[in-house]
Amino acid sequence: MKTISEIEDNPLEFVRWSRGQIMTECGYNLDRFNARMREVGEQLKRDGWVFADRPIVRRKPVTYETAAPESFVVREDPPATTEH
Repeated sequence: MKTISEIEDNPLEFVRWSRGQIMTECGYNLDRFNARMREVGEQLKRDGWVFADRPIVRRKPVTYETAAPESFVVREDPPATTEH
């Protein structure tokens, strides 16, 4: 098992470790985890951290009416054959 100082030396490992700690605090409930992350983000903004703006992209749900038409074509008559 690695010590916390060894984990802190590797940023990716530290992020994964931290996320695991927060998930444990939240009882592995994704809604609570996301709420906690929003709280942390708001606190960091109040502390002066600057976050990159990232637009939220919301996609319309795909239904039968909004789905793209099928890509195949049905022909009434078969194509003429060419014999050599």
